[in-house]
Amino acid sequence: MVLNWLVVSALSGSSVSTAQPPTPVHGQEGQDAPWVVTPQELVDTMLDMAAVEPNELLIDLGSGDGRVVISAAQRGLRAIGIELDGGLVALSRERAEEAGVAEQTELIQADIFEYDFSNADVITFFLLPELTIRLRPTFFNLRPGTRIVSNTWDMRGTEEDPEAPGWDPDETIVLDPCPGFCSANAWTVPAKVEGMWQLDDGSELELRQRYQMVSGELRTGGRRITLQEGRLTGTLLTFRAAGIRYRAEVDGATMTGAASQADDTDRWRATRQP
Repeated sequence: MVLNWLVVSALSGSSVSTAQPPTPVHGQEGQDAPWVVTPQELVDTMLDMAAVEPNELLIDLGSGDGRVVISAAQRGLRAIGIELDGGLVALSRERAEEAGVAEQTELIQADIFEYDFSNADVITFFLLPELTIRLRPTFFNLRPGTRIVSNTWDMRGTEEDPEAPGWDPDETIVLDPCPGFCSANAWTVPAKVEGMWQLDDGSELELRQRYQMVSGELRTGGRRITLQEGRLTGTLLTFRAAGIRYRAEVDGATMTGAASQADDTDRWRATRQP
């Protein structure tokens, strides 16, 4: 995977050229920054963090010379690379052919802001922070359980304030020794649970959500109990209330799970209220 700054031209609405571009060179200047290759050690770490499985679909945004796409295909995935620079697309197709994975890969010259990647199981990218922030709403609205992994930059902050709260990674790994670019961040797209839910016993669960972090209160037996340690991992919701640990699988407007305290475990179910 590469840091393909040329994708920034998408912001100005420039069209994709069909002319044969020159052969890319590591370190060449792009519109805002040079093309920089991601070390293979970090590529492998990113795929490990995503816990990729054979036959899943990985889409790499800003795929550069195709090394993430090729590495994913070598692990048995179907892999698509989206890249704006025609020279890099041509280079990545040659590299896929040489690696023997051309049939498992697609290297497409396209604008990442116009391409539909909603069917991906795994998304990888190495983009400018402002592009990452621009993509953040799209990422958050992907299918719950979709895994996302980035090279270096995370999804905190805003374009105006990079230090502002945002979508914290579920996991960050920093390689030591550093091969050039050292860190990778991973997220799992959470289900959407904000709102009022009613349990089958008549209790109410009011949930507030900031990406994968969940807060709120459980209203039961005349008590209002503040939730603690609320978190979503894909479709799995976990929280603690009055010493009881709750977990549930969220399926659209219903959630079903178990409430555990000491050696006792009870099943519970809740339905989203309009």
